[in-house]
Amino acid sequence: MFTNVLRYLNSDQISDLEQNKFNVSFSQGETIFKQGAPMTHIIVIDKGLLKVYLESGLRHSIILRLLKSGEIAGGPGFHTDYRHHFSLMALEDTELTFIDINKFESFILDNSIFALEFIAYLNKAHISFYDKLKTIQHKQMNGRMAATLCYLSDNIYKSNNFETNLSRQDIADMSAMTKESAIRILKNFKDSGIIECENNTFNILNKDSLMDIFENG
Repeated sequence: MFTNVLRYLNSDQISDLEQNKFNVSFSQGETIFKQGAPMTHIIVIDKGLLKVYLESGLRHSIILRLLKSGEIAGGPGFHTDYRHHFSLMALEDTELTFIDINKFESFILDNSIFALEFIAYLNKAHISFYDKLKTIQHKQMNGRMAATLCYLSDNIYKSNNFETNLSRQDIADMSAMTKESAIRILKNFKDSGIIECENNTFNILNKDSLMDIFENG
């Protein structure tokens, strides 16, 4: 049984979906789709972790958010220009369900409850983008790094002690700074006793201090 907004489909629609969807496995580091590419399917994350990021002509990128199991990759191109406005990459071995976009639209037209729940899901994603923009615009680098660590701890790994496949460049891209700045700030946090970090393992030792940096940094 689906754990995301697809659970609001009726029994006939679920049967239709089962007959028309297809599943694809991706390895860590593989690109699911590129910014600017045609949007032909809605993607459901069955297993894994993916990064949603914007690319620029200077080969810089900013990671907007991470998607984990049960979430849906759609975007503002849905029912507008049918293009992807961000890129999507697997951060670990990932299993995805692809749903034809025309089929998905038919579900929305025929099921008002599902339509409202999907709108709510998209709006929550948009709110997270706005929060990200406010953090980038108004926080200093220490505050942005603290925001990233709190996001990983609270929203992704649900623990103050976690191991991640995110590289230092990924963490920098999530915090809107250079890799060198990210490494320096993580070292400062470590020297201050706020975190421990060794390779890809992080342990937040003083969450209150980290939250204070996030709110006031």
